Amino acid sequence: MTSSHIPTPHKRLRLHPLAACLAAALMMQAGAAVVAAPRGSLAVSTCDDAGSGSLRDVVATAASGDVIDLTGLGCPSITLSSGAIVIAASVDSLTIQGPDAAVLTLSGNDNDRIFEHQGSGTLTLSGLSLTHGRASDSGGCILADGNLALIDVTVIACAAGAPDVAGNSGGAAAVLGNVTLDNTRFTDNTLDGTLRVRGGALAAGGSFTATTSVFSGNHATSHAVDGSSPFDNIVEGGAIHALGDAELTDSTVSGNTASSDTYEVFGGGINVGSHVDNVVASLDLLRSTVSDNSASSTCDVCAPQGGGIAANGITALRQATLTGNTVGSTNHYGGGGGLRVFHAPSVEISRSTISANHADSAGGGLIAAEQGVLSIDASTIADNFAGNQGSTDEGGGGVLCLGCSVQLSSSTVSGNVAEYAGAGVAIRYGDYAPAPSTIIDSTISGNSSGDEGGGLFLDGSETHISNSTIAFNQAASRGAGISATEYTYQLELQSTLVSNNLTAGDANNVWAFPDTVSGANNLVPNAPGLPGEMPDDTLVGDPLLQPLADNGGATQTHALGVGSPAIDAGNDAIGLVFDQRGDGFPREVGAVADIGAFEQQAAADPDLIFKTGFEAP
Repeated sequence: MTSSHIPTPHKRLRLHPLAACLAAALMMQAGAAVVAAPRGSLAVSTCDDAGSGSLRDVVATAASGDVIDLTGLGCPSITLSSGAIVIAASVDSLTIQGPDAAVLTLSGNDNDRIFEHQGSGTLTLSGLSLTHGRASDSGGCILADGNLALIDVTVIACAAGAPDVAGNSGGAAAVLGNVTLDNTRFTDNTLDGTLRVRGGALAAGGSFTATTSVFSGNHATSHAVDGSSPFDNIVEGGAIHALGDAELTDSTVSGNTASSDTYEVFGGGINVGSHVDNVVASLDLLRSTVSDNSASSTCDVCAPQGGGIAANGITALRQATLTGNTVGSTNHYGGGGGLRVFHAPSVEISRSTISANHADSAGGGLIAAEQGVLSIDASTIADNFAGNQGSTDEGGGGVLCLGCSVQLSSSTVSGNVAEYAGAGVAIRYGDYAPAPSTIIDSTISGNSSGDEGGGLFLDGSETHISNSTIAFNQAASRGAGISATEYTYQLELQSTLVSNNLTAGDANNVWAFPDTVSGANNLVPNAPGLPGEMPDDTLVGDPLLQPLADNGGATQTHALGVGSPAIDAGNDAIGLVFDQRGDGFPREVGAVADIGAFEQQAAADPDLIFKTGFEAP
């Protein structure tokens, strides 16, 4: 993980309301202006490109720490006709303050970039729009040798690089240091080049922090050049490339593309760290959306990774949404439609949705890091697609775990499709995982595999499943609910319901090669016909499952119909407090827990409803 961090800005001094009023009154009595110009403030007085009072002129006279004020201008735009505004290295830090991004636009006139900051401190821009900057290499609108902070800024239609120029970054902004964004938009910016191409909108050499910001319609492309090696043309980040730690909060990354003519692509929307350069950094996505991005290559044998996000290091998605992202190539390779993670001991997904993503060959929803732990809690993984058109035989319509451990809890994995094995969840090379996999209080439903393991595919793993429902999945060959290969050395089921799964049109819920499936209090209708032996107390009746629906809680579940044999027939061996739905839905109601992820709650008391107007939970 990188060690560089953006310094926390000093908070503004806030007076008590009474003190503020007294101060204002005293200033007015003394004949002073109520609003004083900031210390070191330099006003821009003309909208001309150059000359006395122009932005260019004022920047040339500024000292480090100054604030350049454009709020008094009456014009809607400043168009630069004599090149970029260069901020000298001696001006270590500078703030340029505009009235509002909707009020004042700075244009590079498609002639040059707008700002070039040569200092090692921070360039801060606020209340401005930047547009039509153009650079032959990196940083179409902004090139900064230090740090960059943008507040209430729009950056649109900037362009950097050229198809025959090598090593370009930042279609709109290229920054060697750290980047912080607040209420900022990057839209329709482009980056072209050959060899390494990074960040269709923005490239940060240090850390990256964005709050309430939007990246949309940005593009990064690496082109082949005659005589060069085709295996060096790599794109990282259709919109964002951050070499250091990255945090996005309440932000959107949508409709961006990353493509290469001849080789690999990482992150249609976001790339953090660098897989090819072995640079590890963390990603934290909070209440943010990454949607409709794509990573693609016209290389015949290449496998682009991460249609939405490619991350290299510890990754966390919290209350986030990944949807509609795609990854693929000419010959239909491509992994991690929504998310691809490398080099991470942990990936944490909580209260998030990963849906409708597409990968040509593996991991429609996501691929987790090898030999790491993937934790998914109170989340939905739904309607993702993993093809097998490159015949890689990896699968994982919703989740693909290669030599890693899956910890799935209080979540629903539904409606995913894999042309190979493991439409819901595929755990491959599990003997290399750092810990056993667990599935607790979760529903795996309605997934469809073109091979085996419609709901869950296990290969070389140790897996413990408790108080879960695996139902209505389909597989073409075997184990429509669960398929565990001969390399799976332990499968335990506790109080778990595996039913209504169909293999090639016939009932087949579990296909397990281990001599014995351990556990107790399960319901598996075709248990007597399974390879291996199920626990002696396994029930085989129809559980009378209701359709997948919103029955409360953060995720959808299958309710138990009246008279279901699963009611009061399970256990709570691992000491759960709630069922899959969480707080307000106790795990044990009645004599003992129900089998499966859903616990039938107590019937409402008619007298209580009559007296209070409310039903019991």
